[in-house]
Amino acid sequence: MKISAITAAVFLAVAVLATPGAQAATNIVLAHHNALDSHLSKQGERFKSCVEAASKGALTVAHYPAGQLGTAREIVEQVKLGAVGMTLIDTAYMSNLQPELAVFQLPFMFTDWAHAERAMDGAPGDTVKKLLLEKQGIRVLQFQHNGFRDFMTISKPITTIDSFKGMKLRSPPIPTWVKMFELLGAMPVTVDWSEIYTAMQSNLVEGMETTPDGFVNSKTYEVGKFVTQTQHMYNLMMFAANEQKFKALTPTEQGIIADCAKDFRNKGNKEVIELNDKAYGFLSSKGIKILQIDKAPLRARLEPAWPQLVSNSKGAADLIDQIAKVK
Repeated sequence: MKISAITAAVFLAVAVLATPGAQAATNIVLAHHNALDSHLSKQGERFKSCVEAASKGALTVAHYPAGQLGTAREIVEQVKLGAVGMTLIDTAYMSNLQPELAVFQLPFMFTDWAHAERAMDGAPGDTVKKLLLEKQGIRVLQFQHNGFRDFMTISKPITTIDSFKGMKLRSPPIPTWVKMFELLGAMPVTVDWSEIYTAMQSNLVEGMETTPDGFVNSKTYEVGKFVTQTQHMYNLMMFAANEQKFKALTPTEQGIIADCAKDFRNKGNKEVIELNDKAYGFLSSKGIKILQIDKAPLRARLEPAWPQLVSNSKGAADLIDQIAKVK
């Protein structure tokens, strides 16, 4: 099914839909790995409606959420190649293409939501846009919060830094995460997001980490028992497009795409903050025990390791410095 869906996307990305006597409509493929009932999928539908209404049918959007066209990593590669026109993706997965972007995932890089917003709207955000456009042919239309990440475990609660020792924790297939878990003394097990529920259910892993809303959307609260509010890592989302596909549109059409994408930043940031706050209450109502932890020992171990965590990126130091200067 996945092969046929990807093949369909390749044709849809360049297809012109026409009926006799009617002006041709250009179809744009928007694909991502986020769950069907996630706020990101709802934003994708909102974007689709906005574009189709504003263009009066001259542009149509084929929206494929929930990994229908592949894993997050595969979709990023398809956007780079132009097989998929647009995606909603985080800087973590995009760092597989452009290593400097791993800086945004460094443990305890950001202090709070406001600090992260100033970074995305300032020099760090401009640097990311320039790097992806010039090096990868990918245009960043907008940024959005994806939240601060916590740990969920099945039977062993995380209460101190020593709790991580020997624990099998799900890691995305991204070097920064693998190294971070190793520094904590845990055993990283790389599992794609689409397989995370099964990995928890089968005890392939003893725990995972994501945003509070991520626990809700993945339904891992059905198999987990504890959530520890480490808030160890911030995650930044991007609305990204293949530059050649974007440039092939008329100036008017480009303006419609850019205007409709603004909601991703303007409404999206507020929605994410509200969703993450509500998620803790929802998790508690499902019997999840919310735990606190002294973050100082975690920070003391992980912050000095920033250079090691982004050792494969020559430009990481400059981006770290830019974020540090954001007040």
